[in-house]
Amino acid sequence: MSKKKVVIFIAIFLFASLSGWYATKFYLSMESKDKITHIPGATAPVIEIHPDGRQALVVKIFYPSEDGVQLKEKKIFTNLLPVNIAEEVIKEYLKELKDGLRNTRLLGVYRDANNTIYINLSDDFRRYFSDSARFEYYLLESFLKTILQNVPEAEDVRLLIEGKEIESIGGHFICIPSLKTSIHFSAN
Repeated sequence: MSKKKVVIFIAIFLFASLSGWYATKFYLSMESKDKITHIPGATAPVIEIHPDGRQALVVKIFYPSEDGVQLKEKKIFTNLLPVNIAEEVIKEYLKELKDGLRNTRLLGVYRDANNTIYINLSDDFRRYFSDSARFEYYLLESFLKTILQNVPEAEDVRLLIEGKEIESIGGHFICIPSLKTSIHFSAN
């Protein structure tokens, strides 16, 4: 092989390698932008900057009622990390529940590699539930919607009581393996 052919071969190889690297980098950067701005079923978050420099995030909180699920918009102050958003959203959610359910404490929020959000609540959430199957469905549906609509990249929600998975809140709907599975399975 002549020296000229070797130089041409190396030039073509370098050009192809750089082109492939650039195309891959461009494709992956476009894909990550889509993940951030296009959350399935959710609208882009509304962020307000207050004069004191704090960021307020306008969120949609869904609440159970005897007639279904009601929506309220609220402002929360948090950074934009998904786990922190989930924590603040659940705190707001718990404040407006009725009777003893309002006493429920948030014990922790975790996210796994599959973007499943684990919400760990005190036993008050189960202990003070004494309502109909319809209300239990609306309670679980509103809980699920509140997380999926507000937490970026959240795919599913798992409910823990005192650090353990529970089978049901009120005995009408199974919460295992996840709320998304339970709610969609029950609705069909």
